[in-house]
Amino acid sequence: MHDVMTGPVHMVIVILELAAAALLILGFVLATVFWFRRVLRGDSGARHSYRRALGRVTLIGLDVLVAATIVKTITLEPTAESMGLLVFMVAIRVAMTWTTSLEINGRWPWQRSR
Repeated sequence: MHDVMTGPVHMVIVILELAAAALLILGFVLATVFWFRRVLRGDSGARHSYRRALGRVTLIGLDVLVAATIVKTITLEPTAESMGLLVFMVAIRVAMTWTTSLEINGRWPWQRSR
């Protein structure tokens, strides 16, 4: 890639990585605040809602990190190592989606609703 494009692409990658970190931190804080409020009110479903919120936040943050890794892999570092990292991150994302879906919905994503 030309040196002219390397700077802006690197900046986009850094912005995506920072956005992912900010989403994770903000999401964790907000989910915890909402959980704490529900616990204080005596809501018996607070724990379940908290776990669902944390799962969603984690998936969104990981989605943004995967996007940053894709941009980095196809533009700046198209190496076998970076491709391996991308495959690893996508595999983690898929596994987390499946297990989070099982946790939230009580069924695997490919199963029909009951």
